Amino acid sequence: MIFIWIVLPIIAIGVVIFYLFRKIYRAVDFCKGEMKKSKKNIAAIVGTVLILTPAVALKGTWFFVLLHLAAFLLIIDLIMWIGKKVRKNDDMPKAVSFLHRTGIVAIALTVAILTYGYFNIFNVISTNYTVTTEKNIRSEGYKLALISDLHYGITLNKEQLEKVVERINKESPDIVILDGDLVDESTTLPQMKEAFKTLSGIHNKYGIYYVYGNHDKNNYTSKPYYTPKALAEEITKDGITILEDNVEKINNDLVLVGRADRGDGNFIRKNITALTKGLDKNKQWIVLDHQPCEYSEVKKAGGDIILSGHTHAGQILPIGLISPMLHMNDLNYGYVKEGNLNEIVTSGIAGWGYPIRTEKHSEYVIINIKNKFLKGEQNGKIRKSYS
Repeated sequence: MIFIWIVLPIIAIGVVIFYLFRKIYRAVDFCKGEMKKSKKNIAAIVGTVLILTPAVALKGTWFFVLLHLAAFLLIIDLIMWIGKKVRKNDDMPKAVSFLHRTGIVAIALTVAILTYGYFNIFNVISTNYTVTTEKNIRSEGYKLALISDLHYGITLNKEQLEKVVERINKESPDIVILDGDLVDESTTLPQMKEAFKTLSGIHNKYGIYYVYGNHDKNNYTSKPYYTPKALAEEITKDGITILEDNVEKINNDLVLVGRADRGDGNFIRKNITALTKGLDKNKQWIVLDHQPCEYSEVKKAGGDIILSGHTHAGQILPIGLISPMLHMNDLNYGYVKEGNLNEIVTSGIAGWGYPIRTEKHSEYVIINIKNKFLKGEQNGKIRKSYS
């Protein structure tokens, strides 16, 4: 774990810095003609420092841009290398060499994809799933609204969040699930209060329920803007019920099982079997767990549905492709049915760290739970709305 989160990033940063230095060195040589090696080194060092300095000042945002630039430069270098192999000894056209050595194409591609990512993260869509059950729930079923990973303050502001709340209100959900990481270490105290006050405006019949994510309690900073106690007080003050290793029974046919986040070092969560001990298995169990994990244990315990977020469906390419290969989570995104367990992971309503999403979309999820024996119901039916 230390290698993945500390050693590997340091190595990657070192490689990126050296690579950018070499690219600037070659660009200087190409644009200025033949120069002494010492002058080229000085020019390359100065250029590299000027480019990297804002990365420190902007707490990584600019370096995030540089990572994309370095990736595109590397891809273009690879294409050029293949092109030279194909052409053998033939020189590349001067225009192609100019675009390659100056990095213009890589810069244009970086601007294009990050511009797309910026607009994409603000475009919140609605994703609908229909889940059927053989258990004896009320004839009209239940409609759930699922929201996760707002990370308030990174993207959506109060006005934009209010518009999303208005859209959800038109869906008339019976139950609202806030599945963790609604706020994080960058969220100020006023912003935290603003976020939960706004979300408490979602209309519902049976309540708004909240489980903590790995960021809500400021686990990754020594100087938080608010305490866990202040957070809990604000959430409950706004009429939202916190489920942290406890259950909530609704209408005598549905049970919400809220789990403590596995990443909270200050809270050792209960085993799912212990948490659900004594619950009637004839009722519909919905497990709320911010991180999509321990699916096999939930299945054995008798869970019917598990709702999670956390993954952001990658958020930034190619994380969403790599994560499943490394088995970092039981499910990266979407809806899967394994045996009697319906597994749903949302990509989140916003994103973490940067106001950029180059992978998947921002969303809130509407889940319709229907009786299997009602005519025309089908598991996993999906509808997306971009309104």
